[in-house]
Amino acid sequence: MNRTAIAAALAAALLLPAAAKADDAPGVFKIPGTESTIKFYGYVQLDGTVDFAGRPSTIEDFDWATVLPSIPSDESDDGKKHPQTYLTARTSRFGIQTSTPSAAGNIGVRLEGDFNGPSYYQSETYTNSVLFRLRHAYGTVGNFLVGQTWTTFLDLGAAPDTVDFNGPGSLALVRNPMIRYALPLAEGMNLALALENNRGQQYGPDDRTQMIPDVHANFTMNGGWGHLSLRGVAQTYTRQVPDGADVKNKSKVGFGAAASGSVKFGGDTLVAQVAGGPGIGRYMLNLVGNEFGNAGGGITSKTHGFVTVNGEDIELWTAYAYHLGYTHVWGGGARSNIVWSQTFIQDPKINDVAQGNSTQKEMMQAFVNTFFPLAKNAEVGVEYAFGQWKSFGPNDIKGVQHRVNASFHYNFF
Repeated sequence: MNRTAIAAALAAALLLPAAAKADDAPGVFKIPGTESTIKFYGYVQLDGTVDFAGRPSTIEDFDWATVLPSIPSDESDDGKKHPQTYLTARTSRFGIQTSTPSAAGNIGVRLEGDFNGPSYYQSETYTNSVLFRLRHAYGTVGNFLVGQTWTTFLDLGAAPDTVDFNGPGSLALVRNPMIRYALPLAEGMNLALALENNRGQQYGPDDRTQMIPDVHANFTMNGGWGHLSLRGVAQTYTRQVPDGADVKNKSKVGFGAAASGSVKFGGDTLVAQVAGGPGIGRYMLNLVGNEFGNAGGGITSKTHGFVTVNGEDIELWTAYAYHLGYTHVWGGGARSNIVWSQTFIQDPKINDVAQGNSTQKEMMQAFVNTFFPLAKNAEVGVEYAFGQWKSFGPNDIKGVQHRVNASFHYNFF
């Protein structure tokens, strides 16, 4: 290495600590020769599960964390396989954030990914290889955001603290490409309005056609006592149906609404949420894996919260869910959580025919956990997770989850 390169390297090394001192956030430093700051962040995490009841056979290929509707029924072959263990480092992640001042306001950029994508033929077969996936990729100018991030329908402040990577199925665990504007109101209040990517035909009939983005609104109020969030989403479901020698579009609008928040009790916190509506679909995790049966010769669709009847009519599935979570902080930085959640799906009666055992009607979940700090930047979590779903009659078919979760979490700094 020549002297010029050595001098440049030494100058950069001297600049980074000085820049970090100028910024309160750890890991943030000014990029030499610019007005921009940059932050690197992320962590390494090992997750482990032990299932004492059945678990999905696709745990390696798709979602290994809890998606309650995918738990096999007690009578199935997969439901009788237990106990089973699984270890993975798939949730390890890395992210970059930058901030640049401008006349229009600070310009922020965030790019983040992890390795929790569907593994297909990777995983144990190929030395536990996993696939990288995009989580966040967006830019902001003041209160204006364009890119991919958590849906406006999700209130992370009311999400319970679980070792399980997904948590209760009442949450809208969706990251969407979007255009969003946060309108400041009174102190501690804002209204976010967004147009977000809709769900295309990749998980529906081939004759689906989606033209209109999902429309979102989120009012949030924050204070020393906690926070409150009121949200709504409208989705347009459209199908192409025969009309003589031509085709026409048949549409119906689905709605979802949610209210959530948190209340602080000294060092403890209570979080709660209730959400639901006709056609709420993918904005409720417990609907993602629910397989809707075929009836009366109609074409049905999974994972959308709606059913098509006789190839034309669109009938919206109505679902409601809630969760409660309480966090208690112990001495030494340890904390414990208890979480309870339920989901209810109303029988849509396709062609006035009630649904049978192929469709789930209600779900319940409970999580009890404790997190222990190992060091300044590391902690371990241990949890018991219970879940149960029941189907519509006439037989009392159900699936049960008894799972122990553990995580070993190491931040970069």
